[in-house]
Amino acid sequence: CHCHYNPSRDARTQACGENSDCINRLVQMECNPLTCPCGSYCLNRRFQKRQYAEVRLIDAGRKGFGMQALTDLESGQFVMEYMGEIVSTAQFRKRARVYQQEGIRHQYFMSIGNNKIIDATRKGSIARFINHSCGPNCVLQKWMVAGAIRMGIFAERPIKRGEEITFDYKFERMAGAEPQPCYCGAPECKGIIGVAKE
Repeated sequence: CHCHYNPSRDARTQACGENSDCINRLVQMECNPLTCPCGSYCLNRRFQKRQYAEVRLIDAGRKGFGMQALTDLESGQFVMEYMGEIVSTAQFRKRARVYQQEGIRHQYFMSIGNNKIIDATRKGSIARFINHSCGPNCVLQKWMVAGAIRMGIFAERPIKRGEEITFDYKFERMAGAEPQPCYCGAPECKGIIGVAKE
């Protein structure tokens, strides 16, 4: 990036912050700590620094587990990274069949493009327990960090302490697959999660 920050003169957010002109931030790419002109003041390294929001795992009733905010969150705030094993589309199909045969009810897959899928079913961050909502308070964003694609959950609006963290899965159901009921309870709830793949 080409940001410049003088700690004795500039507002802290000028160091590649939310309202800065940081080109990396605008294209959803984190700065390199070795080349960023803002150095240790750079605010565009949230994945690298694991600057996650304070959350906890909860029992979300018939939805299973869920995630709850322990503090108020601002719109645009980084909540956490969605992590798991990176597998190819072919490996994903094979694993989905194996999990089904093993009776694993909850499978956690997320496509990141380029024939790559995150499988958080057996290994992954607690972000896998964030539930779907048809009226979500968070959004999923794809970021480039040190040359690798990373998926982050970001607050789409202010979130109050104690509120459940949710995002829209934008799920595409495979042909012939049974629709999964949605229990989000949002006024705009569609009754099922996702749409049938065309």
